[in-house]
Amino acid sequence: MSDTAMKGVNMAWLILRVFDFLLAGIVLALVWWLLSGRRKSLPDGSNRVIPALVGLLLILGLLAQRLAGATLLLPFEVPMEVSDWCMDDRFTGPLLLGILGLVLLAFPAKPRGGQGAATLTPRRPTSFGRWWWFVIPAVVAAFILLATVIAGIASSPDARSGHYTTYFVEIGGQRGMGTTIYGWHYSIPCLILLAILLALAYLDLFLISRPALSRDHVRDVYARKARTRNVLAVTTGALLTHFGLVLESLAGTSSLRSEFTGAGETVNSWTAFAALEPVLSGAGFVALALGVFLWASVSLSAIPVARPEKAMTSS
Repeated sequence: MSDTAMKGVNMAWLILRVFDFLLAGIVLALVWWLLSGRRKSLPDGSNRVIPALVGLLLILGLLAQRLAGATLLLPFEVPMEVSDWCMDDRFTGPLLLGILGLVLLAFPAKPRGGQGAATLTPRRPTSFGRWWWFVIPAVVAAFILLATVIAGIASSPDARSGHYTTYFVEIGGQRGMGTTIYGWHYSIPCLILLAILLALAYLDLFLISRPALSRDHVRDVYARKARTRNVLAVTTGALLTHFGLVLESLAGTSSLRSEFTGAGETVNSWTAFAALEPVLSGAGFVALALGVFLWASVSLSAIPVARPEKAMTSS
């Protein structure tokens, strides 16, 4: 194989390694839509532009962030400030994108008229979704908090900046090894954004449930279920992609190795959780792919599909 062909193969492999979760998430979303997602699209008369735009913006934003951090794949030089931001603040990216998506989804699906149908059943933010739609983001948020606390406790101040971004291991004999970790310096801003994200999700669900039902009760309930599903998909997708980046970072930290020679022998050292590296890496990939899948499903829900009236009623 020629050098040019070898370089092409290496570049293709590098691209696949960098964007594998994006490809997996999009393919999974397309398969889901072909199998069952078409039955969950927005009903006729809904505003399809906003959900289509939201899903596309979130995926493109994640793609841009990934590209800025993988400067070798770009035909031009990325400014140092941009690449440094992508490396230092990459954990906040998915949460910021999720907040943007929820702000856009807060706009009503369509202008409402002045007439509505009164119902005796109380409407809550959880009235138009299944229970497991709300449990999944709560569980992911709990795992994020657990990983944040564990990594934060394991972090120590950097010698130059004083920020809690260092993981240091004492080997003995005045020797040690260290690397970066998702410490308090990175996690505290993310926790603030996570709280804002969840508050906006609750606000969106409240705005969906609050107006009176329209005269076409069945279609209105179906539309609110679809909007609720999209709000929770954006929220859960943001949590999963953020969690995936955290797991990727922790996998990199666990791969720390050290080798030195002393007293006529070679001593190898590694982290206490080195055995978890493949688990963390694999879990990070799955979380990122599922996050992209949920974001892509929001755009796919805007594709109009002919639906018999009977199917609408059964939904």
